[in-house]
Order: sequence, then C-alpha cells, then structure tokens
Amino acid sequence: MKILLDAMGGDHCPDEAIKGAVSALEEIESNITLVGNEKLIIKKIKEIYNKDSIKELSPRLDIINAMEVIENTDKPLKAIKIKKDSSMVKGFKLMKENQYDVFVSSGNTGAFMAGGTLLVGRIDGIDRPALTAIMPAYKGCFMIVDAGANANCRSVNFVQFAHMGSIYMNKVLGIEKPKVALLNIGAEEEKGTELLKETYQLLKVDKDINFIGNIEGRYIFDGSVDVVVSDGFTGNIAIKTSEGIGAMVYQILKEELTKSIITKLGAMLIMKALKNFKKRLDYTEYGGGILLGLEKPLVKCHGGAKEKSFKSTILQAEKYAQSNAINNIKEELKK
Repeated sequence: MKILLDAMGGDHCPDEAIKGAVSALEEIESNITLVGNEKLIIKKIKEIYNKDSIKELSPRLDIINAMEVIENTDKPLKAIKIKKDSSMVKGFKLMKENQYDVFVSSGNTGAFMAGGTLLVGRIDGIDRPALTAIMPAYKGCFMIVDAGANANCRSVNFVQFAHMGSIYMNKVLGIEKPKVALLNIGAEEEKGTELLKETYQLLKVDKDINFIGNIEGRYIFDGSVDVVVSDGFTGNIAIKTSEGIGAMVYQILKEELTKSIITKLGAMLIMKALKNFKKRLDYTEYGGGILLGLEKPLVKCHGGAKEKSFKSTILQAEKYAQSNAINNIKEELKK
C-alpha cells in the first residue's frame, strides 16, 4: 500500500506531518511519501531526528518535491488552478494517475474538496461528494455525513450520503448493518422542514440501508446510531459544537481538580481514570474526514493536526484504501 501525505498544508506542517508519518510507520506496513518542499523537509528531519536523509529515518519513507503551498487564506478554486506546483495539487494529480492508493492532507479544506472533485473526479451517479467526520460516542463511534462540504442539499443528496456512510462503516469499521438516522429537531416522522420530511420518506422505503428514523442532536452521542445524515451546514455546526463542549468540560474538570491540596491529592488517585476520560472524548483518536463519493480515497486531516492526529488519520486512510469501499459504493449505485 502506498500512502501519499501532504506535508505542507496544515498549521503545524511540515514538522507534525513528518512526526505523524514516522509514528504511523511503526504500526503499518505501507510506504508513505511526503509531498512538499524537499529542502525544508530534509532540514526538519535533521532538526527533529538528527538524520541527514529521509531514508536514514525509514526505508519506507520518501519525498516528492513541491515548491508551492495552498494556504488557508487562499481562495480554493483559484488556488487549485494557479498553484500547480503545490503539494496538494501534485497529490491530486498523482492520485488521478493511480500512482498512490490514498492521499491525506491537513491543508485548506475548501481547496481539498474542490481539487478532489475537479482533479480526481466524482463517482458516476454521485451528485455531490460528502465530507465526513468520525466522532466518539458513549459506546464506540459514529459518522456524520455531511460534515461541511454541502451547505444546501436536495433529498437525493441525503439518500446518497446515507448509502456512502453505511458502506464505509460496514467495510472499514466492520459494523454489520450500520444504523442510519436523519439529524432533525425531533424524532417524530412529521418533524422538520419539507426537505427533511421528503428525505425521511425516501430513506424509510430504502431496503439497502438500515434506517432507524430521525434523531435529535442530544442523542447522537449515546451510541444508538452509526451514521448520522445531515446537510453540511448543520453537520459542521454539530461537530464543532461538540468539540467545543468536550474541551470546555475537560478544562472545567482540570480547574476544579487543581483548586486545593485536597483536590490535587484526589486527582492523583484518579489520574488513570482522568486520562481514559480525556481519551474517550478526543476526536483525534478516530482519524480525519473521509471525502466520500470520489473515484479515489482522499482523507482530510484537521487543519491544526499534530503528530497524534496525523498518525491516526494515516492509519484510518490505510484501512479505507484497503477496504474496497469505493467499489462497493459504485455497485450500490448500479442498483
């Protein structure tokens, strides 16, 4: 398996991308190629690991030089067209040419989605590719589809999101008959906008997915559902709100446990439980966002990703590339 990693796009690149790749290689057998400014990457390898070449670091690590970077401030379409020697655009072209099995980037999200659609291409029959997010739940995890790619959707988009998310959770995470729910303001069939009511009826009669009905935002984390279907606007708000709440809860808990000598002693006694608590709330444990609906596997890592997040996203990307999920989506569409 050949994994391509954009080493330049994120807030902490190339340092954290390099460290994430090295950590990932300890757990996988795939090869990883970093695409980005070769001189800068070699310089960082020298600084971090005291190695003079990438092959000294690992024989399964390589570099493809790219002198430009698509910044977060760049306009997505314009950047894709103009910055042809950027790490991201080079990555898309290499994927299109079938030289690599999966591409991971923490760069500009808009450019990643636009470039993936234009340069890599959609699966025939998919109206709109969807960005996903794997989130921690009380038991296990769940996927939100869409998590930010499509603010305005039609009912056919929701149905395709449900199918793609269900196939991913089955083929990649091994969940038998993933439970699919529609994010809404109430569980009742008649709740929501006219679009959501229409979508409900389409999902209700679809025999190829395990649709369990509407779900309210407060219940998506209880472990009762595997795929939450939403438009990108609502889905993005849902995941970012949950990330903020998780960070707030952990910060408040930390402050309360360090207020006095007594609370500090108590914290020492439950330190292991606190670490487990933090880990269960940490979305970076579950990797990045899959861009479903494209001809090739593309995975979006968080813009502020550090070593741990890059590592988990690379591990996730390898599983996705090995899963044959894209071919399963194509077969589902033929039905």
